[in-house]
Amino acid sequence: MNKIIIIDPQLTGISGDMLLSSLVDSGADKNKIINNIDKIQNHFPDTKINKIEFIKTESNGIKATRFVFDFDEKIKEKNATDMYRIIANCCHNINLSEKAKKFAIESIKTIIKVESIIHNKEIKELHLHESSSIDTGADLIGCATALDDLDLLNNSTFYTTKVAVGGGLTKFSHGVIVNPTNAILEIFKIFKIPIKGGPIQTELTTPTGASMLVNLNPEKITNYPEFIPEKVGYGTGTKEFEGIPNILRISIGVPEFFNNIQTDVVTVLETNIDDISGEIIGNLIDKISTENPLVKDITIMNGITKKNRPTYVLKVICSEDIEKEIAKTIFQETGTLGIRKSKLERYILSRFNLLVPIEIEKENFVINVKISKRTDGEITNIKPEFEDVKKIADKLNYPLKRTIEIVNNLISQRNLYDI
Repeated sequence: MNKIIIIDPQLTGISGDMLLSSLVDSGADKNKIINNIDKIQNHFPDTKINKIEFIKTESNGIKATRFVFDFDEKIKEKNATDMYRIIANCCHNINLSEKAKKFAIESIKTIIKVESIIHNKEIKELHLHESSSIDTGADLIGCATALDDLDLLNNSTFYTTKVAVGGGLTKFSHGVIVNPTNAILEIFKIFKIPIKGGPIQTELTTPTGASMLVNLNPEKITNYPEFIPEKVGYGTGTKEFEGIPNILRISIGVPEFFNNIQTDVVTVLETNIDDISGEIIGNLIDKISTENPLVKDITIMNGITKKNRPTYVLKVICSEDIEKEIAKTIFQETGTLGIRKSKLERYILSRFNLLVPIEIEKENFVINVKISKRTDGEITNIKPEFEDVKKIADKLNYPLKRTIEIVNNLISQRNLYDI
């Protein structure tokens, strides 16, 4: 089933450690993440990891998870191509899916690209400072591992609210700069993600957090879409703000079943019929259903009318386009004096037909199979056309019940649920 993931950085922005912490708070296996982060130490020269852990804490009274990462690092900058190579090697030497590897590699490429634009340098001549730390590698590999563990990179739709970027000034390797920093503006300019200043005069969104957000290809929202939340994760950073929780919230869920479900309008024709034989009713059903493909359904029910007379209740569901034609046939074939008509709106699943070749007793047949799908694309029902099965039974001189079982078994072997 398609998953919906809403990343909500509209209050205090997004950083790499907050994104990672919110994924762990949503249920990602922290031990698996810690093990993978520990492995990247071998790829960062002159670096020693002292502590990796996720702790339960709170921010302004709201429970959250915080990523604690303590390390010693002698080298303070790296060539951009070296940093790219390090992250790529980390990905390829750690057990990650191809989509998770791509996510981490594309995220570091985004950082390198915007730094190249800002400093007006070719990538081979570009040196990274803050983004060259093992801290960046831990965020990228940790989040890739968490997304894998939660299976959020398959059959998923990501959403993001506006990103809070803070305000005031930030001190970094090149001196002092206003918030949002140039890197943040360039990232969100390229990927057309809306931002908003404040609500605090400090840096709220980091290049690592921004680059990972945009590489999840989120749809932009102001209000949450219709969905059923199943997991909610709260990730916090080290900063504390008065009156405002420093929290990134992630909501993971599934679409509400009737969200965007198809509807159509049909005509329902209904009449009571008495003093009529079963043969005439059978002929009426055949005539209506075979001559009018826009007839949706025909139902015959037994009933008792006034004066305790037995009757048949005929109900025909059809397209508006042919309702008069069907009514005319009912009048002609039954002699009824009146037909009740109503318009109804109905929910419908998308459906299509598929011709499936099968072989029984060295005889080749083609079965028309009806397939219906839910709004999220998941197949809910596969049913062979009854008339096709009946023809096979007649040709092979098989009992109809046995033929139905054989055909259903052969169709199930085709793995049609995967189409």
